[in-house]
Amino acid sequence: MPAGFRPRFRWKGDQVIVDLPDDEQQILAHVLVQLRELVMGETDPVLRRLRPTARPDDDEAETAYREMVDNDLLRSRLEAIETVEAGIGGTALDDEGISAWLHSLNALRLVLGERLDVDIIGHDALQDLPDTDDRVGVFALYEWLGWLLEQLVAAATKGMARGGH
Repeated sequence: MPAGFRPRFRWKGDQVIVDLPDDEQQILAHVLVQLRELVMGETDPVLRRLRPTARPDDDEAETAYREMVDNDLLRSRLEAIETVEAGIGGTALDDEGISAWLHSLNALRLVLGERLDVDIIGHDALQDLPDTDDRVGVFALYEWLGWLLEQLVAAATKGMARGGH
């Protein structure tokens, strides 16, 4: 670990501790508000990755499936966002909290990946964007969220390896 590096998530006792610097708390709080607005609107095409088609070959079955699961999925996603918002300033995460953070950070990355067309132009092409490209800031956010996810998974995995949950 580089000198001066402070992990954003660490295992302590039987929980993962969230420890984000103030500037990162503000960034995450801002994008969570945007995520909430997106998922509540349910019409933005970037939600495609959060709501993949279950039955692409059968419109009637797809409609029935959506009627059956969409409200629960929306409620679950909103609850996860609320959990992350409540713990941004620092908290201890149990299994449910870890799950909420994983789901919310991943949802943010999926939405940004859709905005960036990651599956079309590829991850490596995005790393070579010129500084003048409008997507540079969004890509930096995408990478940062991936870095946070990586740290959260590492902290939770460390706890599991030590006999935690």
